[in-house]
Amino acid sequence: MSMPLPSGHTHRLPAVEKGREPDVTAEATRQAALFVPQDTFFWGVATSGYQAEGGYNGPGEPLNNWAWAESQGDVVPSGRTADFWNLAHEDFQRCQDMGLNAFRMSVEWSRIQPVTSLGSPEGLGPGEKPPPFDERALYSYAQRIADCRAHGLEPIITLHHFVYPAWLGIDAWLKSETIDFFLTFAEHTLKYFLRSLPHDFGCPPPRWFITLNEPNLQAFNHYLYRIFPGGRPVGLEPTVQCLVHLLEAHVRAYRLIHSLYEGSGVAPMVSFNNYSSDLYWSDTAMLDLVFAPQRRVPRQTVSDDLIERAQAFDERFNAAKLFPMHGPRYFLGQWLKRFHHGIARQGFKMPCWNRLISLLYEEAKAPLDYIAFDYYDPFIAHALRWPTWHDFDCRKRSFRDWVLETMASKWWDWHMLPEGLAFFVKHLGRYGLPLLIAENGMALRRLPDNRPFQRKDNLARSQYLREHIRVVTRLVERGQPLIGYLHWSLFDNYEWGSFAPRFGLFSIDYTVYPTRHAVDVTGDNPSATYAQEIRDARMHLAEAERRAGKKTTSGKQDNAVKPDAGAGASLASPTEESNITSPKRV
Repeated sequence: MSMPLPSGHTHRLPAVEKGREPDVTAEATRQAALFVPQDTFFWGVATSGYQAEGGYNGPGEPLNNWAWAESQGDVVPSGRTADFWNLAHEDFQRCQDMGLNAFRMSVEWSRIQPVTSLGSPEGLGPGEKPPPFDERALYSYAQRIADCRAHGLEPIITLHHFVYPAWLGIDAWLKSETIDFFLTFAEHTLKYFLRSLPHDFGCPPPRWFITLNEPNLQAFNHYLYRIFPGGRPVGLEPTVQCLVHLLEAHVRAYRLIHSLYEGSGVAPMVSFNNYSSDLYWSDTAMLDLVFAPQRRVPRQTVSDDLIERAQAFDERFNAAKLFPMHGPRYFLGQWLKRFHHGIARQGFKMPCWNRLISLLYEEAKAPLDYIAFDYYDPFIAHALRWPTWHDFDCRKRSFRDWVLETMASKWWDWHMLPEGLAFFVKHLGRYGLPLLIAENGMALRRLPDNRPFQRKDNLARSQYLREHIRVVTRLVERGQPLIGYLHWSLFDNYEWGSFAPRFGLFSIDYTVYPTRHAVDVTGDNPSATYAQEIRDARMHLAEAERRAGKKTTSGKQDNAVKPDAGAGASLASPTEESNITSPKRV
């Protein structure tokens, strides 16, 4: 299918004035016509370089901060993973054939400013300088961005997706100088794209950016859960230090990108994407913090403001009643939330926040042009499971890791709750910016010989897609400020030390060449389902827009979309394929 080049969406909700947030009740946010016309709504997929490209951490290959773990046998080597570096053209064609118009990809710092020999895990020594930039890698990324556009796909560029060059050391984000190194990388890379893409490839430079992928999860996975490799012992102090440095890197990168694009004729759209969580201090607090100057919160009362907002968030979440508010799982979740509140308040008292807050208050405007977020299973009540050994990973582990390995929910344990997506969309709409679902997906489990391991809920990816896309369609129809949905991911890939979790619309048998298979070993064809659901959504939204336009031009009262009975009516109802029950309230 041939599709016009998407131009992106620039609409904003009314600006926040006098420190007050806009009214986001269903009546106030419902609009006469669609918030986003169907031809500029992003339907796409999300990928990351280290997980998909292949060619990292082997002999003569670029090395990143996972190189030590791979070489020591702590994790499964990433190898060629999905071989996206060599198969990008075919993958863009698959996306075009599905009718997609957006593709999220990362430009890997480790490939652009590489080292190929492993140095000290402490990073650069006194007097040592970073390695030079690889212009060939930059040209190759420019080629892929141009090819992405040639297939009618808007490139959404991630500058940092969890990994960084090995020359920075294993604990890079505990050092403030890493922020400067990151900004140098971003500046060199974007200047190259601004020059090369128009002149060498005849296409505009990328407009949509995610500076850092899931900074909340990166800090927690390195220094709280130790899912990611780290040198420092786990604890609150390194977790907070890492998070503060990541957020500062975003703020400064946001301002840098806008400065670089001045006079280019392209207005950049810049954000970061958090992993959505019902733990306020693990997710929403970061947004409230970066919006504090714009909301005219006095600098000296930022901490008190966040404490008040934490209480308000919990009240809204409990009122949504997204799952039964009884039983051991619910009460365990409530206890974990109270514990989390106490620990987080202690963490926010650390002096390392002062530098970030000073940076934020240099400008009144929040350093975000849109809000990107990842929605999987964000509920703390689902974080633990009864001890299970059938999927135990036998890598080298401490006793603490062994306990977490058996009791913490795995990717394939995550629950499907599309009503929760509706909650987070309405919650994030309070900030008055467009919203992008930067990741959403579900995992199946595959054994090393590619045999499937059935999920406990018997959920198929096609079913998951239907449920979530229909919720997205209803939200857009009812005036919520959604501008796009990106599914994680186009194909199976390397999932942080393992190939067992499978998220792909196209499955891969890693026992042979990484060929993409539309039909997986269970007989499901999720790529065809996604394509069909997108076609149905576009037709539905176009018809809704046409009806709304007719009512507007006829001079009648705007009621293109009638409200459901009752303020708490659900935006989503289960389809006949669903294995969920309809919530009383979203």
